[in-house]
Amino acid sequence: MHSLIKKITLTSIAALTLASVVTVNADAAKHHTKAATKTVKHVNKTTASYYKVSYAENAAYAKSTGIVTVFNKPGRLAGAKVVASKKTMKELAKSKAPKDIFYVYGMAKTNTGLYYAHIVTLGGKYRGWVYVGKHDISTDLNNIDKNTGIVATKTLTYTSLPKKTTNVKISAPLWTFPNYSRINSRVIPHKKTTYINDTFTIDGAVKNTLGWTYYHVTDNKKKNIDGWIFVKNVSTTKKSTTTTTDTDKNTTPTDPYTLTFNYNGSPVNTVIVSVKSDLTVNGTAKVSADTLAKYIPSGYQITTDANAINVDGPIVSGGKAIINLAPKNVTRIAIQLKQTGTNNVLTPSTGLNNTLNAIANDLLANKSILVNQSVNADTIKAELTSKNITTITQADLGLTGAGSLTYTGVDTAKIDGDNPVITIYFQ
Repeated sequence: MHSLIKKITLTSIAALTLASVVTVNADAAKHHTKAATKTVKHVNKTTASYYKVSYAENAAYAKSTGIVTVFNKPGRLAGAKVVASKKTMKELAKSKAPKDIFYVYGMAKTNTGLYYAHIVTLGGKYRGWVYVGKHDISTDLNNIDKNTGIVATKTLTYTSLPKKTTNVKISAPLWTFPNYSRINSRVIPHKKTTYINDTFTIDGAVKNTLGWTYYHVTDNKKKNIDGWIFVKNVSTTKKSTTTTTDTDKNTTPTDPYTLTFNYNGSPVNTVIVSVKSDLTVNGTAKVSADTLAKYIPSGYQITTDANAINVDGPIVSGGKAIINLAPKNVTRIAIQLKQTGTNNVLTPSTGLNNTLNAIANDLLANKSILVNQSVNADTIKAELTSKNITTITQADLGLTGAGSLTYTGVDTAKIDGDNPVITIYFQ
């Protein structure tokens, strides 16, 4: 009897002890699981580093693709909220309105290697972060991967000047850039009353994303006043097509002198000025770079060549002069490399980039690149040859591998004075 009780008691104690061990082990396992979960969460936490971006003035803009959502922070970060849904982005992608173009002003890279662009529509309605792929876009929006949130675009394209460009009138305020074509476009900082009744010369023309035309005009009397205006707010006068500089009336001066500006033998502009009011300095009439400065057409310059200024006899009433112009030299140059056929942008290594910068400096020093003039392919090839980079390796492009690419040509399109870029092709 006592043996049986002892046996039962020992068995019960063992069972209780085992249950306690199981309970403790279960609690320990539960505690361990929580700790492990917390650790995994910490390891997998997405973080982001933020960077400044640097683009040419008209190369900082992008269009929605309509396939990626915009968030208030890089999308994989905790707490990211939708700013523009995929539905909204599809609507923006279909829109041709300039206000629906995005301006890119920042970049972020997550610790998982994903890149995001900080964007805002030119109309200011949507602002946030959008996924752009796995490549650095801080200097070139063409590096944006396909099938991501945005794609590089232009807000303006050049178009032809009208037949009549001189002695035009305007009926609205001038803008620094056509509205919604730049993030900082605004009315010029001059009171409208100081210029609205003047005559202007049209020296530039562009179209926006809706196909609307804008003219760049310069005040004929006040050369420091210039800006952009919608085509329907420009009208021609019934006066002579030549620009007069009489300070009281838009009529030919009593002592007229004709200035004809030529480039490559063809007239660019003709201006009738007053000998006494416009060409006389300290009692002496002069046709010089100084007296002509305010009449030189935009984009051109007077050189020191012997035949730059040709005066026909004494500088008196009824006289004339022919001024041979030259295009202005660019003051900065960007060189980009692209792959022939695919048109993909190639990213140079630090060493190759230093060589390209040296070429750019040579071209500037030699004044080889001119505003609104075609790039000379022979000049570029000579520079590449002198720097021994008509053939480049994959290492020159920051890639792994022993392959190489060979120079195939250069984009000879006219240089944009606002965004002077030379594109060189390799294959």
